[in-house]
Amino acid sequence: MSDTAENDCPVQDYRDPGEVPVLDWIDKGLIDIDAAYQRGLDEIRVEKIMTWFAWDSFGAIVVAPTENERYHCIDGQHRLEAAKRHPNVQHVPAVIVAVSGTVAEAETFVAVNGDRKNVSPLEMYWAKLAANDPDAVTISQVAERAGLTILRYPAGQGKIKPAQTVAIAAIRGLVDRRGAMRARQILDVLVQAELSPITAPQVKACELLLTDPEFSEHIEAEALTDAIQGSAILLDDEAKVFAATHKVPQWRALAAVWFKKTKKRRGGAKVAA
Repeated sequence: MSDTAENDCPVQDYRDPGEVPVLDWIDKGLIDIDAAYQRGLDEIRVEKIMTWFAWDSFGAIVVAPTENERYHCIDGQHRLEAAKRHPNVQHVPAVIVAVSGTVAEAETFVAVNGDRKNVSPLEMYWAKLAANDPDAVTISQVAERAGLTILRYPAGQGKIKPAQTVAIAAIRGLVDRRGAMRARQILDVLVQAELSPITAPQVKACELLLTDPEFSEHIEAEALTDAIQGSAILLDDEAKVFAATHKVPQWRALAAVWFKKTKKRRGGAKVAA
């Protein structure tokens, strides 16, 4: 009796993975870039890798053998370029794949990069927090003191609760620009308004109204909270219309709508379109 019959489980046909690649350290001077399929270099990215060069985060590049015992870099050209510029690096770790010619190399490039998932700002935040990165720790402390919960991943519609957010990039920018204490005060307005969720446009709109002298002199945090609370959805809809009509970003339109709603000490200021 076959294994299929005994286990009542169909046999899965898997794709032949091909020839096993070779792992080796290669002289960086022997590796070239084929411009036919490679992207242009991002100089800022190269400089950053070189400045913070460390083997524990370098990883292995992917190369294919060419003529005269040289190689083409299929994946990892920015790391390779950083290694080439680094005076203390001579060899780089590499996965040598058995492909030959530009077409085959380009196909491998597409296969390697086509399904690659970039790390999101939210995922990077949680990783940095686990590594005790000072900036991530500061963001965590600011959020905690404001009563804001940063989710590990986006929640489905209807499952998110008030004072929860995934807008980590907006919060990081707020802390960078305003400092921990001021950022906490701004986030506190949104938390007290029981917004669900707290979004990036809301963070930026609140920051504008409470920090720009044109508006902050005519509005108080408590009044802004009162204006937003209970009518966030209607105000968001109004802001969408405002943004489309005046051709401005959503966050600036939201600031205009919130400012109009907040009657406290209005002095004629207007949010510029």
